[in-house]
This record gives sequence, C-alpha cells and structure tokens, in this order.
Amino acid sequence: MFERPAPDRPRLAETLLAVRPHHLANAVVAFLFASTGPVALILTIGIAGRLSTEAMSSWIFIGFAGGGAITFAMSWFYKQPLAFAWTISGTAIAGQALLKYPFSEIVGAYMVTGAVMILLGLSSGFKAIMRFVPQPIVMAMVAGVFLKFGILAVDAFDKELKIALAALVAWIVFSFWKPVARVLPPVLMALLAAGYMAVEGGQFALKEELALQIARPEAIHPVFSKAALLDLVLPLLVSVLALQNAQGIAILRVAGHDPPTNTSTFACGAGSLLFGAYGSVNTCMTGPVNAILSSSGRVRFHFVGAYLWAALAVAFGLLSPVVTKLALSVPESFIYIIGGLAMLPVLQQAFTAGFGGRFAIGATVSLVVTVTDLIPGVNVNLLGIGAPFWGLVFGAATSLLLERRDYAELIASGNGKPAEPAPEAKEEAPARKALSGPGPGRTPADAGQLPDGPVAVVSPAPGPDTSRVLIALREKGLAYRLVEDMTWRPGEGVSENPLNRNPLVRFGPEADGGVALWDPRTILDYLETVRPVPALMPPDPAKVFEVKTWEALAEGVNAAAVDLYIASARNATAEGLGEDGDWLARRRTRVQDGLATAENMLGDRPFAVGAQFSRGDIALAAMLGHLDRQLPGEDWRVARPGLAAWFDEIRKRGTVAAVLNG
Repeated sequence: MFERPAPDRPRLAETLLAVRPHHLANAVVAFLFASTGPVALILTIGIAGRLSTEAMSSWIFIGFAGGGAITFAMSWFYKQPLAFAWTISGTAIAGQALLKYPFSEIVGAYMVTGAVMILLGLSSGFKAIMRFVPQPIVMAMVAGVFLKFGILAVDAFDKELKIALAALVAWIVFSFWKPVARVLPPVLMALLAAGYMAVEGGQFALKEELALQIARPEAIHPVFSKAALLDLVLPLLVSVLALQNAQGIAILRVAGHDPPTNTSTFACGAGSLLFGAYGSVNTCMTGPVNAILSSSGRVRFHFVGAYLWAALAVAFGLLSPVVTKLALSVPESFIYIIGGLAMLPVLQQAFTAGFGGRFAIGATVSLVVTVTDLIPGVNVNLLGIGAPFWGLVFGAATSLLLERRDYAELIASGNGKPAEPAPEAKEEAPARKALSGPGPGRTPADAGQLPDGPVAVVSPAPGPDTSRVLIALREKGLAYRLVEDMTWRPGEGVSENPLNRNPLVRFGPEADGGVALWDPRTILDYLETVRPVPALMPPDPAKVFEVKTWEALAEGVNAAAVDLYIASARNATAEGLGEDGDWLARRRTRVQDGLATAENMLGDRPFAVGAQFSRGDIALAAMLGHLDRQLPGEDWRVARPGLAAWFDEIRKRGTVAAVLNG
C-alpha cells in the first residue's frame, strides 16, 4: 500500500554538509511563485464570491502552513523534494462554484473529494492508473502547462526591460562561470540582480503600511449538498490527481526521483480534510514548486530545498496578512523572469521526455490541447474541467488509435506478456535458427545513426550477457536476428571475436563492412551512443557509475555461476581439484555474497538506479534469470526474498519477459 523509503537515505550529518546556496535560491524562487500570483487568485475569487476577510485569511493560512507541514513530513521521511500546497486549478473551480453555492456546501465538496483520495491512496487506485498512462503524453501536458512560464519570461522584457536584462545577464554570467556557480547559483544571482534593479527603479514599493499580524484560522462547518457534490467532486478530483499530482510525479521522475504515488495520494486526501475544515481548497502535490526544487544540484539532496520551502510556507501562513502585502508589492515581471529562468531546465526535460521516442503523435495532441489555455478567446473547459486534463485524454485516445503498438508494449510491460511484433517487423528466418526481436518502440530518424541492415546477435545459447544485449535491443526498438551459432572458429587466424566472448553482435551487412562488437558493455555503450532514445543510462554522472557498479557485480556473479555450472556438469568436487581444493567453495561464496550485496543495494526500490528502468536493472534481471537456469539445485530465492520479489515484478516488463521467458 504505502511505499517504503529508500534504505540509503542521507543521515543528518551528511545532509548538513550537503547544504548549498542553490537550495535556498530554489526555495525562495518557488516560494515567490506560490505566494504572489496564486495568493492574488485567492483574493480575487474571495472578493468576487463575497467571502469575509477572516475566511480568506484562514484559507491562505491553512493552505500554506498546512502544506508546508505536509511537505516537511513527506520530504523528511522519503528524502525527496515532495512539496504540497493547494490546487490552483481547483481554486478556479471553487471560484465558479461560489457564484452558485454557499461556501459551506463547497467546503463539503472539498472534504468528500479528500475522502475519495484517501480511498484511492489506500487501494493503490491512482498508482494503477498512472502505471498505464504513457509518460510521454503526461510530459507533453507538463510542457504545455509550463510553456506559459517561458512565454511570460519573454514578455517580461517588453514590460520591465531593465529588470529582465539584469536577471538574464546575471544568469548567463554565472552559468558559464562554473567554479563560482557552485557557490553562487545562477538563479540566485539573477534573483539578486533583478531585485536590485526593482528597488533602484522604485518598482518594489509597499501599497499599504505593514503591521505585525498573526493569522487566525476560522473553522467552517461543512454542508453536504447533493447538487454541489455532483457538480464539484469530480472536477476537484481531476484537478488534484490528473493535473497537479500527475505533473508533480512526472517532473520528479524525470529529475531522477521515485515519488511515492500511494502515500502522496493519501496525504493529499488527509490534507484536504484538514484544509477543507478551515476553508481552503484541496491539497495537491504542486508541479511548479517541485519543478523548481529539483531543477539544480545533486539529486540526492534536492529535499533540502523542500525543507527550506516548507519553512517559508509555514512562516507565510502564520504571517499571511503581512507577507501577502509584501508579495503583492513585487513587480509581476520580476516573478516571471526569475521563474522562467528557473523553469528552463524543467521545460527542456519535459519536451525531451515527451517527444524523444514512443507516443509521439499522442504527445503532440496532448501539447496542442494543453496550450489552448494560452490563447485568448479559446477555452477548452468541457464539463468544467480545464485543458490540461483534456490534453491527457485526447493524447491517450490518439495513441490508442494511431500508436497501438506503443500501447501494446506499455500494457505488456505491466502484465508480463510480451506484445506481438508488428507485421512490418517480421522477417523470414535465415538458414540457421534465428529469432526476430522487434523492440518496444520507435525512435526518430535523427536519434542516432546505425549501419544499414539488420542487427545479428550471434551466440551458442542465450547466456546472461546475451540476454542483456537482447533486452537492450528491445528497449531501443531495434529489430534483430538471434543466430544460435559459435561466435568464432578455431584455426581462422585473425578473428572478429578474438576473446570468444558471447554474444558477437554485427551491425549491418558483413559485405558492407558493418560494425562487429563482442564485449557486452561495449555493445551496450555503442547502442546508447547511436540510439540514445529511450535512454538506458541516467544523465547524472553519479548515477552512471551506480549502473556500472551493478553491471560489474552481475558479471562477477555470472562468472562464478558459470564455473559452478561447468564443475557440476563434470561431476567435479572440491577434493578433486588438486591443490586448490577450496576453488568451488570460493565461487559459491562469491555468488552468495553477490546476491546479499544486490539485495542490500536494491532495498525496496522498484528500479536499481533512480526512478527509471536502466542497464542496472537489465544486468540484475539477466543475472537472476540465469541463476535459475545454471544453478537449479541452489534456491537463492529462499535466502533472498526481497530480491526474488523484485525479480518477479521486473520480469513482468514486456522486454524482459520476452527474453527471459523465451
């Protein structure tokens, strides 16, 4: 039900040593985003809906103080930047409802929506839905939503040229000045430069006199009206889960995190009950704030920025009457240019993840529908639900119609059944025994260049290294032929496989001088170079070495298992191996220690490294699959139940199942 945190979470001393200025910069920029425009929206809606000053103050207080408390608790427990606040799209829905229903009936809808989210979190319902929503379509929706911030940043040059130029110049200078940028982050320097220009130009001016005042929350008795519930619960549920949480989860996954979907859904539901009791709209995992907090610095310590953001949010909630006046005194252009610069890496990641491989047509439709919110006079608001949700719906529907193969592979990766190969990928079998191996998706023509012709994988039998290559080829969407044959011939002199390593992979026809590679890691590196999408190596260099550590561990265990298999086939015993009588015992120890290390490194995480399937998972799955074949008398599953559970789950992935179950 609730996801467990990673076992290797940073301890307090390590966290304190890792605090850097960019954590504060990201927290401040995210706070400015959350405390200016969104607060102005609350005030605008409250005034239009004739809410009392006390009700609006209570809304702002609980929305920020409560959201900050949930953020700190979740980020501390999972050591990830899990920022929670109140849903902006839900606020717009509430604003429309205030014209039709009493505020107490709207509060009742808030609380029923929260109860539904609690049930979805406890039942893993939302996680199950997210598992079958293609990430490229979600990220295209995110790109469409965040495109607004990029456009507003450009618009800032027209409205406040000096402020925008100061921010841009500071950001560029410190982006290129790498040694200093480690201490003075570019976004922080852009913030300071823009702030100086705003103060110098008299554009940062208080509109009212400040007076210290602590917010006083006002409890509201909910009324459960059938009409209000039917009108509001579904749109509010969609605004939190399909818009805000889907954004937040997708953004954090692209940044290298593994956000706990079930726990987050439950937290949103529980927070909504608390928020609603004091008049605030439902809790959500906020997309923009999480995007800014995870935009720079080491992934392992992004949660430090979430701590600081939570502290600012709680302080803002407590001092909401005072801080609101300060926040509204900041020029809009100041917020837009700083936010746009902070969002730039996130926007780039969203476009890359949305349009780098499969579901390209559906992602395009999702983006087109989502950006209609940016066009004056265009309002995609069917059933009272905004354009981002319909971007997901229409994008997914388009892929179901036009990209059925991609959806088949997505479903296969979730239920363990390999998808049927596309008709165009089938080919006549060669004279020797060969298997066609279409991969799960297509990549654009400019994603990398491979030699013309089919990929031939030559191996006497699919051992662990061969399985690694085959899984990678399927993940990359490359058709191949598996030729069960010797990879070398004795007495041939100069050989294309001098070390007799399996497999030998030929890229392109021999007659045309195609590339022939025989080291598994070299083959996988070559694939990653010429076909970078979808990526099987993480972008973070530290994560790359984690993947290589997994590969080295798997190769060591595989070598020991092969030795044991050969010795068993020869009926060898430790006493019959001459002076080296403990030869077999050392190899058994190597296998057992390798399995213990793998289980400890993996913990409860769904993937070996980060939040996405990688070569680390391929190496581990191939190793475990072939231990079952090579050492059938030694049941490693009994001693390593955590590893066995992970293997049973990962082999449901279509590409893994097609190779290991074949």
